[in-house]
Amino acid sequence: MKITGAVLMFIGAVMLAIFMFADLTMDFGLWITGFLISMLVAVSGTVTLIIYLAKGIKADKASKNDFK
Repeated sequence: MKITGAVLMFIGAVMLAIFMFADLTMDFGLWITGFLISMLVAVSGTVTLIIYLAKGIKADKASKNDFK
């Protein structure tokens, strides 16, 4: 899950960079479509990493409660 989130964030960032620099050579409809898709990919990677972090925090709290 951690690797998947990092890969999605990386792909989204690369796609964002491509569409930010290619905006002068393509029409607006194609540009906005690619931009929104790259934003969705980056956000899905971020959400995946947040879920992974939340599961880790929950497991850490559960393990601390076991020792009390």
